[in-house]
Amino acid sequence: MVTRAVGEPSSIFRAGLRHVVQKRVKEGVYAISMGAFGESLARRDNHCEIDANLKDAWGIPALRISMTHGDNEAALMEDAATQAAEMLEATGAKDIKVQARVEMPGMAIHELGTARMGADPKKSVLTPFNQTHDVKNLFVMDGASFVSSACQNPTLTMMAITVRACANLIDRFRKNEV
Repeated sequence: MVTRAVGEPSSIFRAGLRHVVQKRVKEGVYAISMGAFGESLARRDNHCEIDANLKDAWGIPALRISMTHGDNEAALMEDAATQAAEMLEATGAKDIKVQARVEMPGMAIHELGTARMGADPKKSVLTPFNQTHDVKNLFVMDGASFVSSACQNPTLTMMAITVRACANLIDRFRKNEV
């Protein structure tokens, strides 16, 4: 990551960076790589469940997560690689090597899901206000309700969904519905 000091004019920064890059090019010592993140779409095949055969350190059955990427994720990474190559070509880059692959699940962090939010108890675990359909006094206030994730950090969205769920709960308390 390249950062700029507070108050430093960006033209000076760019000139310095340009000088370093030009020096490296003359020496023949340079390389650049580009990476991409993409959204993993929700798929019925992806799920988690309690595994009676897998136990944690205290003998409690552990969670088993079953997740694979689909054709959409492969196509997304292929397109990202093509666009990255086009950008590099437009800058005059030479000897471009393209590699498009979908990483194994868990490599991009920001893992979300496992308790889909929705109005239909047959298709979701949580109500639109993060309350479980089956256990009325249980609320899930984290990223479990997300059905997919972009590459941005989801923390602020989680906080907003939690505030919304809490506001709904407070309103229901005031109306003696809880």
